[in-house]
Amino acid sequence: MNKDSKLKKFRNIIFQMNEIGLIIIVVLLGIVIYLINHDFLSAENIIGILRNSVFYFIIGCGLTFVLIAGELDISVGSIVGFSGLIAAILLQKGIPVVFSIIIGIFCGLLIGYINSFIIGRLKVPPLIATLGTLYIFRGLINVITKGKTISNLPESFKAIAQGKLFNIPYLIFYAVIIGIISHLVLNYTKYGYNVRSVGGNKEAARVVGINVRLIQISVYLISGFICALSGILMTSRLSVGSPNVGNGLELYIVSLVIIGGTSLFGGIGSILGTLFGAIFMGTVQNGMLMVHIDPFWQNVVIGTIMILAVAIDQYRRGKMWTVV
Repeated sequence: MNKDSKLKKFRNIIFQMNEIGLIIIVVLLGIVIYLINHDFLSAENIIGILRNSVFYFIIGCGLTFVLIAGELDISVGSIVGFSGLIAAILLQKGIPVVFSIIIGIFCGLLIGYINSFIIGRLKVPPLIATLGTLYIFRGLINVITKGKTISNLPESFKAIAQGKLFNIPYLIFYAVIIGIISHLVLNYTKYGYNVRSVGGNKEAARVVGINVRLIQISVYLISGFICALSGILMTSRLSVGSPNVGNGLELYIVSLVIIGGTSLFGGIGSILGTLFGAIFMGTVQNGMLMVHIDPFWQNVVIGTIMILAVAIDQYRRGKMWTVV
């Protein structure tokens, strides 16, 4: 094997090792931030990064299913905000915690189904459909609250996301459970195989008997369910129902899922990659604070990261079909 063939083989291996490459980037980024501010590696700050990455990861798990299936959902921020708000309103009115949570989750499932109906039955492209529902439910949030927070929530509800076990926030345990379940479903079940098949080639999936429409509905329901759960957890952590919860979250989630190796064009992705994408995004946000970068530059950084992530995804997909 000549030198060029070895180089090409090594390069192809690297592009197939999405998670390892991202781990290396996160470690290098951490080293750079630590050299500027030694407080970065303090136990308190590391726990803070993980806690802030939890919601990115949980919501990212749902979006990973959507993207792998060849779909797109940019309404995630509004689902998070709307579901959490409905739960908070019910709690304020004295509805028991369990029923308030169930109704909040139902709202997320309903929005997920609405997205799938608009896309599957009305044939509206996913980008336009979910952009529309993003604005509709963000508007409803503002109409319902008139910009005011919903307060006086019961302590039993607040404890759901504010508690700790062995000094580790409950939120991290929730994320681990959701991550493990999502990973097992996506990689070790027939359903996960069907999701990948539909995302890889819808027509071929139909030919072999996969119900493409059912897969489409299911991934939006999964996304709606997980977003609603995240909205309820966010509300519990904040102790109030805020009209700003989830606002602008969709940019971060789409970015971190793609950064984690899930293709924007379907068929490729992993929950493990989404995990490291979430940690990367949490590290970037924390790092900008630690090195005192102006907060107004944050969207500039995220936008740049998203463009680079899609560009790398395109390059990676091209290399996947290169046989050496």
